[in-house]
Amino acid sequence: MKINIRKIVVLPLLLVTLIACGQKQNSAKKEQNLDLNKSIMQSETILKPVKTLIEAMQAENADLIKAQFSQLATQAYGAEGKMKTPEETRKWIQSDILDRNGKVANPEYTIISEKEVVVKGQYSSEGYTNKANFLFTVENGLITSWRMRY
Repeated sequence: MKINIRKIVVLPLLLVTLIACGQKQNSAKKEQNLDLNKSIMQSETILKPVKTLIEAMQAENADLIKAQFSQLATQAYGAEGKMKTPEETRKWIQSDILDRNGKVANPEYTIISEKEVVVKGQYSSEGYTNKANFLFTVENGLITSWRMRY
């Protein structure tokens, strides 16, 4: 029986190389999955108060609407409009959203940064209707600003 030394040396080296390559690919894939899971969780965290707000508006649930906002939340009209103070914003939420039953039909949500969500759809309240183009800023699970970008 003739033993080929090359086969004895080369085959185990080839096997070790293939196993190592597979482990590197598995490791890279695990990192990719972790990044994706982190991104999904972050998206859900950012979207949650905004989606809850829109759903609460539809249900006319004033307490749930108010609960989505930070105590320091601000609001403005237009891309360049000056933000209201937190106190003015609370009054605006009461007068323009709650008292007039503001709602967004067919909302479409787009995350544009780690803290910003855009909602588009059809906004309507008593005596008013317009296409919605709202920019929300979310921090620590609460809405900190709402900009109406009509």
